[in-house]
Amino acid sequence: MKFICLFVFSALALAFQPTAAFADQRMALVMGNSAYQRAPKLANATNDASLLVETFKKAGFTVVDARNDLSAQDMRRTLRDFGAKARSADIAVIYYAGHGIEIDGNNYLVPVDAQLENDTDVYDETIGLDRILVAIEPAKKLRLVILDACRDNPFAKNMKRTMASRAVARGLAKVEPTSPNTLVAFAAKAGLTALDGDGRNSPFATALAHHLATPGLDLRKAFGYVRDEVLQATTNRQEPFIYGSLGGDDVVLAPAAAPPPPPPAPVAATDTSASRDYEFSERVGTVEAWDLYIASHPSGFYTDLAKVQRNKLAAAAAPAPATVAIETKKVQTSPVLPPQPEAPKPVAAPKLAAAPPIVTPLTLVSPPMTETKSVAAVVAASCTTRIARRGNGAVGGPFIPVSIRPNVEGASVRTIAVSPNGREIATAGDDGLIRLWDASSFRQTRVLRGHAGAVYALDYWTDGTLLASAGWDGKVKMWDLRSDGESLTFDAGAKQFAVAFAPEPSLKYLASAGEDGVVRIWNLGTRELARSRLDHQSSDPARAAVRSLSYAPSGSGEFVSAGYDGRIRFYRTSGAIEAKDAYGRKALRVAYSPDGTRVVTAGSDAELGSKVFDVKLFDVKSGATRLLTGHRDYVVSANWSADGKRIVTGGGGRDKSVNLWDAESGRLLASFAGHQEDIEAVAFFPGGTRLISASEDKTIKVWDIAERRLLLTAIGFGDDGFVSYTPEGCYAGSNGVESRLSISSGSRFEPMSLEARKAMQEPAGFSLLLAR
Repeated sequence: MKFICLFVFSALALAFQPTAAFADQRMALVMGNSAYQRAPKLANATNDASLLVETFKKAGFTVVDARNDLSAQDMRRTLRDFGAKARSADIAVIYYAGHGIEIDGNNYLVPVDAQLENDTDVYDETIGLDRILVAIEPAKKLRLVILDACRDNPFAKNMKRTMASRAVARGLAKVEPTSPNTLVAFAAKAGLTALDGDGRNSPFATALAHHLATPGLDLRKAFGYVRDEVLQATTNRQEPFIYGSLGGDDVVLAPAAAPPPPPPAPVAATDTSASRDYEFSERVGTVEAWDLYIASHPSGFYTDLAKVQRNKLAAAAAPAPATVAIETKKVQTSPVLPPQPEAPKPVAAPKLAAAPPIVTPLTLVSPPMTETKSVAAVVAASCTTRIARRGNGAVGGPFIPVSIRPNVEGASVRTIAVSPNGREIATAGDDGLIRLWDASSFRQTRVLRGHAGAVYALDYWTDGTLLASAGWDGKVKMWDLRSDGESLTFDAGAKQFAVAFAPEPSLKYLASAGEDGVVRIWNLGTRELARSRLDHQSSDPARAAVRSLSYAPSGSGEFVSAGYDGRIRFYRTSGAIEAKDAYGRKALRVAYSPDGTRVVTAGSDAELGSKVFDVKLFDVKSGATRLLTGHRDYVVSANWSADGKRIVTGGGGRDKSVNLWDAESGRLLASFAGHQEDIEAVAFFPGGTRLISASEDKTIKVWDIAERRLLLTAIGFGDDGFVSYTPEGCYAGSNGVESRLSISSGSRFEPMSLEARKAMQEPAGFSLLLAR
């Protein structure tokens, strides 16, 4: 019978599956070339590429491949690999930002290592537009090439002409695609050049980001809007142009939103959420809390109990308005942590089954973007928010928590570092900015600028005065936090994923590693490369990268690295390297324990067909391995507590949970849910009572371990803008942030009203909330 019910339920689920589940296979390749070796570097090309990566992800593309600063060999290999993927694509898109050149009516894309001393060198050192079109040729419904390459040719002045009749023109030449349903979009009309603009992104890339991912918008109309926006932004100096043609049917890059699914069936009275929500309402113990519970659970055993509790409180309350009124002058200006609730009283429920002896750790989540219902009220003293009221203009008493959805454009966060003194937290990500946050108030205190691409790693020196960073621009930087600028920059020449100070008695070495599989040791005294080792080698360049490294805390100089080849390598003081197979697919994170006896690793065994995704502990001396099993998909990040007794990990793919483990027994202590994308970095908050996580969903979250709940969420946007907010609706932010937030206390999110902005007194921070 259970099998039949399961079958029927599965069939119904498929019947009501949104159409997006059966959507076309859409794939995009995004290339940005900025770091030219024989020509001036382009300020915006990799920035524009990053922006388009986010645009295609927002549009829900099945595959988005991002590659920056490619040599000629790398570009050919990348196009070959993408062409293989495009055989199964319905829609294939290639976006390129960088230098382009026209010779004799043909267009060529210029890799970063091109020299172009002679006009005939284009055939050997560049990539023809025809090769780009070949890569997307297999796509079934749409083939689209977007070229943000209509810039002045920096090679033209010094390029020797082998034939006087060979023309080297400005911009790019007009093209006529021969395959049906193929479009080639230029940033400027043939023969003209495009503008880079004064901001972080070019006008063309900015307009593409605004319109290409609009759900349900026909591609031709989207490019029409792009044209209009660029003309307006450049005062009619630049006009994007499209070559090729499409049929009569609408072609969209982002499908229209699917109709809402049918309402779910009523939840049975024995549902665990009803029991949990009942406990929350009982802790608050007010009429409003019970009203909220009854509205959320209209029927059932617990609902009957809630009505009894509600009526009892209402009867006991004397009609004395003065006892509940709050003077409007006494507005609290900083959030106060509510007192610790007493343990919930057991509820007699003889009809319910007894709880199993092993209980799954309680998971409290922040409301997802589509969820606005709150499960309990909070006392007024816990928050300065004064907008959600019950009754006809009533004031005072408990207020219903509100959900805040930031209407801001942030950037995916890739790394977290906590200062040794626990007073500061550093984060960085795809926008290339390093943000420093005060750990007690979670206000953004400073922004460090200097990287031209995404920053994937940060590390503090032991006294907290120096911060190291590693970025996709190939730069490894050491920032002197006592001043405003970086004190030292090394050029690794390849995307860098990892960075770490050597924990020796005096500051001497800094290690970094990246895409080329090379671990580099930089001498901070001589400011030169001390040594490098190409150890993560693979016949597949995509599996050669070193994703993470960690120094042994002993100060011996030993360290361990983890790579896309699935292996971890121990570098011994003797010079020997011990390699261990850790994962079948990729090893994404590795970290020494504080006592140096173990390392924790995170990664993926997916290519081996494993159905169990786990965290692995390696004993440094014996090599013995222990599995921490509990994630449902690959694991992206891992870190240790200061005492080495606990481990925190972050999941990816289908599993976006933050998990807390006992390091000795391997037992899962708690699991926190709330992130919408892969969790790129995790760490213990100063003091060890909190966890902090950073995600591709652009948010940073702080979790309370003891109370098993989300304390606050933070987002950095623009150069100096930020907002930090709690599930109850308290927030702190940069000037003007109120106009960029959406708020809800009911069924939907709406822009803040003037009344709401006045009511939400900006607190001094979250010092009391984060003090423990």
